[in-house]
Amino acid sequence: MRVLVVTTWWPTSASPGTGVFVARDVAAIAGRHQVVVLHLVAPRLADRAGSRGPTTVELPVDVATGDPVPSVPVEQLVMDPRRPDHVARAARRVAQLQGRADLVHTMAVSALLPFAGRRPPQPWVHTEHWSGLAAPGTLSRTLRAARQVVRPLLARPDVVAVVGQGLAREVRRLRRGPVRVVPNIVPAPTEPAPRRDPDLPLSGRGALELVAVGGLIPRKDPVRAVLAAAELRRRGVEARLTWVGEGVLRDEVEREARAHAVPLRLTGSLPPGEVQAALEGADLLLLPTRAETFCLAAAEALASGRPVVVGDVEGPRDFVAPPTGALVPPGAPAGDWADAVERVWAAAAALAADDVARPLRERFGAEAYADRVDEVYALATTRAARTDRASRTDRAARTDRGGKVLPRRHGATAVAVGEKGGADPEVDVVIAVHSTERDVGRAVRSVLDGSPDLAVRVSVVAHNLPAGTVREQLGDQADDPRVRVLEVRDGIPSPSGPFNAGIDAATAPWVAIMGSDDALAPGALAGWLDAADGAAPDEPVVVLPRLELSGRRVPTPPSRVGPSARRGASRAQDLVRDRLSYRSAPLGLISRGALSLPGTRLHPGARVGEDLPMMTALYAQARVILATGAPAYLIHEDAPDRITGRPRPISEQLETADVLWDLPWMSRLTEQERRAVGTKVLRIQVFGAILGRPDPWWWTAQERAEMARVTRRVLVAAPGCAAPLSLADRDLLAAALDPGVPAPRLVELARARRRHGTPRTLLPSSWRHALDPEAPLRFMPASLRASRRPRP
Repeated sequence: MRVLVVTTWWPTSASPGTGVFVARDVAAIAGRHQVVVLHLVAPRLADRAGSRGPTTVELPVDVATGDPVPSVPVEQLVMDPRRPDHVARAARRVAQLQGRADLVHTMAVSALLPFAGRRPPQPWVHTEHWSGLAAPGTLSRTLRAARQVVRPLLARPDVVAVVGQGLAREVRRLRRGPVRVVPNIVPAPTEPAPRRDPDLPLSGRGALELVAVGGLIPRKDPVRAVLAAAELRRRGVEARLTWVGEGVLRDEVEREARAHAVPLRLTGSLPPGEVQAALEGADLLLLPTRAETFCLAAAEALASGRPVVVGDVEGPRDFVAPPTGALVPPGAPAGDWADAVERVWAAAAALAADDVARPLRERFGAEAYADRVDEVYALATTRAARTDRASRTDRAARTDRGGKVLPRRHGATAVAVGEKGGADPEVDVVIAVHSTERDVGRAVRSVLDGSPDLAVRVSVVAHNLPAGTVREQLGDQADDPRVRVLEVRDGIPSPSGPFNAGIDAATAPWVAIMGSDDALAPGALAGWLDAADGAAPDEPVVVLPRLELSGRRVPTPPSRVGPSARRGASRAQDLVRDRLSYRSAPLGLISRGALSLPGTRLHPGARVGEDLPMMTALYAQARVILATGAPAYLIHEDAPDRITGRPRPISEQLETADVLWDLPWMSRLTEQERRAVGTKVLRIQVFGAILGRPDPWWWTAQERAEMARVTRRVLVAAPGCAAPLSLADRDLLAAALDPGVPAPRLVELARARRRHGTPRTLLPSSWRHALDPEAPLRFMPASLRASRRPRP
């Protein structure tokens, strides 16, 4: 395949270290494809030939050995992203070159600028490395503004490849198309240099050579590395620090090193071979980074047989672990970093350099990278062809005689699926039933009758019931090849067990779960699939449909309003800005990729609120699509044995609101996301628990103490979550925290906050947060809008 690579990151003679990882990637691709590179070079980095105009030059492409790859022609063209004439010139050159290519591969977000006016007709893949997309707080004001300009461009390529899961989550918020994780190539010597005396204790081994690779910039936090080295020296460890890289903090780092008597060597930027030599000459990599998309420096150090201590951020979390590495929270005190260095040194004492390096070499080699890119190219080619055909034929094929556009179909005819034969299902629907008084037949019928052209399988999970009894309830439906009955006997009165068992038994690309007394509107599953817009099942995607209760729309989530929302279309959602936490029911479509993420099962054993952790995990890690225009999920309340609203002990009622904050994947949430989840938990779980217990006699001293404890737990775990609350909310919050407040007063305040429209429910408790998405001035109108049916 002929591939045109367009990139703004590439080594030059003026800056041999810039974009060297892109050069490695291209070298691996060139081993399988015919590649031409257009380097849109910044004026200050341009070689002399490039500064005069487009001229083909040969640049060294270092993979691991430093050998050049002369078969990759690289054309430099000067482009200052701030100059429209430069961008226009680059767009014209791209148009000339892309005619000779079968696929266009852009690398680095600024390389998308020449494509702002027109996308290439060929399949288009974009690779993104920039950590600033997922961590805007680490950027300067100028770069934050630039980030806002370029982010919409990420929606345009057929496939976007990113180097880590954290960046993938951010990009999935910006586009509906596929996003794939393709980690960097990690160059590694065939035989890493032996470690120097790894079995000696730090305090008696002589000099401890610490190395860091990265810019001398705030995001890498080089000053903290100096302070950590100083702390080690205070403990009797002869620590010395070498920093490979250049940046604005050079003077400050030198001052701190002098002030703390830390031996420091600043090498500036080095070519790849010399970086490798610096790693081999060190004992351990110490990099207190605050944000990374992959952290190539840590991977290269491990591949060179050297242990690492790095910031606990997205990127290195995927491959840094004991005994060869440790993660430390960004900004932690110098003593914590010194502790980690000593801990890793002791844990890895028995490991040779090859033992440290082998896992990284196998996982992140050039061949593994090329395999992943080939998969991305195949997906982009297929997607581009499908898009082209759809643009020419889809509307005609979906138009009836009256000119009305019909919904897409996801299968030709009704098919038999499941263990009794037939095609593999496209959707697995899991229905848990724990009582013979539930009309489970209605639920199953709504799925089968409402999805005549879709390969669907319904798994009815008999929970602590004989499977035969449930089959009798289903009648003739039990003989349908699209229906299977599973049996779960755990003796636990929790819906988590049967639902999790059904999810684990599912094999379809998409999974949906239903309550046994609920139903789906006709065409719901096909409409939800249509809203997913062809997303691959291995992508983490969640489709949230409308919920209707007795003909009324359930106003969750109270999301933002935009043109697509007013048309009833589908659109991607954001956990904070679209208040996703308010939809904690896992009703809709969930991809296999989403279900493979950490924390994406109902909380085991919980009798109520079992879905809160699962949906929070999905909202934090998956791409969420709100299918406002698709047929609804129908909630029924006519079951005679409904127990959801019955008061339970507070420890049971608020179990998941309490344990949520200790779950391992919660560390992936940003402070803003934790705050949004905390506000929701206060409003719905905590305040709802009080409102559901209107009899003062129920509130014993023990229950009041437990309520105060859990409430305080939320406030501590999600700092600032009470700031957007209304005056009425803060009144109730204060009473919940104080067991001495009389129970009648507590219940009275719970009722008062539900009198929507009164001054104390409308006025914010803090005017500084009056325009917060969770503040009443924005939250109440959003809830009102969400309760209305979308316009056709």
